[in-house]
Amino acid sequence: MGELDLAGLLREHASRHSVPGAAIGILREGATTTAYYGLADTGTGELVTSETRFALGSLTKPMVATVLARLAEAGNFSLDDSAATHVPELLGAAWAERATVRDLLANRSRLPLSAEVEFSFSAFADTDEALSRFATKAAPGEQTPPFWSYTNAGWCLLGRAIETLTGLAWEEAMQINLFAPAGMDETTFATKQGAEPRASGHEITAEGPVPVTPWVSRAFGPAGTSVLSTVTDTLRFAVLHLEDPSLAPLRGSQAEIRIPAWLDAWCLGWARFDWDGGPVWGWDGLIAGQRSVLRLMPEHGGAVVLMTNSGTGRAMYRSLFGELLEPLFGISMPALQLEPSPRAADDLSRFGGVYAWPDRRWEVTATDTGLVMEGPRGTIEALPLDDCSFLVDVDDPDNPTMTFGAFDANGRPNVLYQMLWGLPREDS
Repeated sequence: MGELDLAGLLREHASRHSVPGAAIGILREGATTTAYYGLADTGTGELVTSETRFALGSLTKPMVATVLARLAEAGNFSLDDSAATHVPELLGAAWAERATVRDLLANRSRLPLSAEVEFSFSAFADTDEALSRFATKAAPGEQTPPFWSYTNAGWCLLGRAIETLTGLAWEEAMQINLFAPAGMDETTFATKQGAEPRASGHEITAEGPVPVTPWVSRAFGPAGTSVLSTVTDTLRFAVLHLEDPSLAPLRGSQAEIRIPAWLDAWCLGWARFDWDGGPVWGWDGLIAGQRSVLRLMPEHGGAVVLMTNSGTGRAMYRSLFGELLEPLFGISMPALQLEPSPRAADDLSRFGGVYAWPDRRWEVTATDTGLVMEGPRGTIEALPLDDCSFLVDVDDPDNPTMTFGAFDANGRPNVLYQMLWGLPREDS
């Protein structure tokens, strides 16, 4: 690490963004360096240490993809098998007969999207049949239009496929096929006893950080609600991907979909970031009061992991990584551009319309300077940043923008992305 004061940088950026506790790990030139800061739980005063487990959130998704890639490499199945072949609850669902396992990994399966199957974390009993019951719930419905959309449900179905392929509960299959062989001995599940010491999530309020109730759901485990890991174990996962050439195809682009603050392309469980000196791959985890970030730099043989126990963790990531990557790897991480440009989107009227799932709806109308959007977040003003993205909340560390996509020949978008989830435009 040379003269870089990693502990000091971690402390500085955590303090700047009111993050109670954080851990960082860096792999560079075959050596790993870690640093720890602050409190794992502001209520108990427990410190963050090398043994502190953080919730991985959606960083679970590339781990699910890794297990499926290894099972396919071993000849257990093909990623190009239909989803219904390995998720028996999907038999008879037309979309699942056409969609492949690879399509699910690529977030292009066209499975029926709804808030109910994407975010109802407490709606399914945490029993051994949780994923089976979830698959039964997710199967019916009309397929979505042919555009890319992030989805939790698709990854839960992939977890169910792992169960049917291995004959094991999803958690046991992950342990046998990934955690144990990768030496991830401290990685476990929030649904198991003895998952301590672990960080508590916090939301930042005017009175300071407040612990929040953790999400725990076996049905949504493969999407990211249950895996707990240390920064060192997560670095071991990164090493696996840097050293095993059979996993490199997971970094192949499946959708060139740029969404500001999130990604420049989606692969198979990984996002790609087109930064100067890159490219860079990785993904982020968002779960109640915690944020985790992993970035892979294969051409440099490097990786960086950041784990935080605060809802402001991604704001910390942007400032900290912006300072770290250049001296370590010669990679320049661009600053997030949130300065509106009134003429950037040209004819604003083309964005007007209704974008909806069966249980989520946004109505968009154009003004002289931007858009008015009415939906689950109330009525918000959206100001153009470029020809497809609009600023909606400059203070939101996760979702300051909304983006339109799938433009037709007349420049009209057919999908609105709230964060990464695509809502199709209704016919007018």
